[in-house]
Amino acid sequence: MNKVVRNTMMVSATVLAGVTLLQGQTAAATKMGKALNWTLTGDLSTTDPSNVPDIPSQDAVQNTGEGLYRVDKNGKLQLAAAKSVEVSKDGLTWSFKLRDNLRWSDGSKLTAQDFVYSWQRTNDPKTAAIGAMFFSGVKNADAIQSGKEKDVTKLGVTAADDHTLVVTLERPLPQFKSELAMMYFYPEKQSFVEKAGKKFGTSAQNSLASGPYVLKNWNGSSKTYTYVKNKYYWDADKVRTPKVTVTTTADATTSFNLYKAGKSDFALLNATQAKNSTKNSGYKVVNTSATTYMTMNEQNTVLNNLKVRQALSYAVNRKKLANNVLTGAATVAKTFVAQGLANNPTTGTDFTKDATTKYVSYNKAAAKKAWAAGLKELNKKSVNLTLVTADTDSAKQTAQYLQAQLEAHLKGLTVTVKTVPAKQTSALLKASKFDLAVSTWNADYADPVDMLQTLVTGASWNMTHWSDKGFDALYQQATTTDANNTKKRYADLVALEQYAEKHGAVAPLVYSKMTSLMNPKVTGVYVNPIGGTFDWKLAYKK
Repeated sequence: MNKVVRNTMMVSATVLAGVTLLQGQTAAATKMGKALNWTLTGDLSTTDPSNVPDIPSQDAVQNTGEGLYRVDKNGKLQLAAAKSVEVSKDGLTWSFKLRDNLRWSDGSKLTAQDFVYSWQRTNDPKTAAIGAMFFSGVKNADAIQSGKEKDVTKLGVTAADDHTLVVTLERPLPQFKSELAMMYFYPEKQSFVEKAGKKFGTSAQNSLASGPYVLKNWNGSSKTYTYVKNKYYWDADKVRTPKVTVTTTADATTSFNLYKAGKSDFALLNATQAKNSTKNSGYKVVNTSATTYMTMNEQNTVLNNLKVRQALSYAVNRKKLANNVLTGAATVAKTFVAQGLANNPTTGTDFTKDATTKYVSYNKAAAKKAWAAGLKELNKKSVNLTLVTADTDSAKQTAQYLQAQLEAHLKGLTVTVKTVPAKQTSALLKASKFDLAVSTWNADYADPVDMLQTLVTGASWNMTHWSDKGFDALYQQATTTDANNTKKRYADLVALEQYAEKHGAVAPLVYSKMTSLMNPKVTGVYVNPIGGTFDWKLAYKK
């Protein structure tokens, strides 16, 4: 969210994506619609914009908050909290004029200082914010995050006055405009955050909204919670749905049954349900900007071995995983970077085709050879590894398939599957309490950098602890020296992907899709291929 994840959005093999589903309303329409009922697989874990780790939390923050930009119903970036922007000729200074009528959901004014505080808080090492890495390139962001610069006020963001926000960059960032629509760049009200302390973002009571909706009835673990229209939102006239009730379910069967009973307007489908629902008027298959992959914790001595990592990747038959296990919800992945994020500036070819190597493929002979060589280097005859997965249907199915594949092809390997609630998987990965994990990165913006930066040494989303000077140097070249040269930058990014594949940074498995049922009476729900999945701002139910 990503993504990730994006961003995980790290926890489900069925990560969502998108388009605007079933549009039908006109811009002039003001009639209020009926309340929506939605089901999601995965629990809401936080509403703290600085630390969003998964898809349900992305949805929550996206619908209760807003940044300088927002993605519109056509997937295009539009100014949101900002009404205008001026960018210097060298691309290093961005001056935003905020709208005059910005308010928090408590009725207080939202000012440029709220952006300054939020950005400083996210970059402060004390916050340990997941979203910190996206600020790389903002003046002093890297230095502050690494501890070299102790003064967070040196970050390149200032409030010239209540309605003027000035951002200074250290280097050109081709992706910066897209990043500014991400939740990690949303404003935060300092007095509210500091009063809530460690409870900030852990319940509806400890959350504050600036977007279309206000969160209600969530105590931090509630399986059902609601979004109510925010009367203080600057664009409230466009919001036509008074309330969205979300129910979280661990399995697709419950979601499917609620939909069939008319108690839900949306349900994700597992492979069997998808096969049987293709003729249903509400059936939708949406391609995503997401890759499901196997995360390998290199703090484990065994997994720190290159040949072992390569063997684990070679041992998986991705075609059977996509076609037989995740039928309709996935296609074979050949890269870590998801499909649709970039095209060759000369040929127009999708990035994933240019970056494909032999290292992300099913090869039993290569797996056996690499595994034997790795065990010999480690002086081991057997290995026990624990594979962590979320408790959603697709994640569990993927984990069970991986367990069977790895044990069948790698002699002496025993894999134990550990299933945990979806909201706990990110915490376990962040705390390095795993060997292997089923992870999904849902891109946060349309650029390969979004995903590749998670493999940079010390990046806030680098859960593998993979560290390679060669990769870091090439990443530096792509994001600094060649940042303004489209062709060279593209070539650098392709080389980065291929480098990561060869060195077994992660083991890509499938590109995820969404198979679902959605009430045909519902229009205007934007399903985003990047970042938070569902945007209900323009939703309308007859």
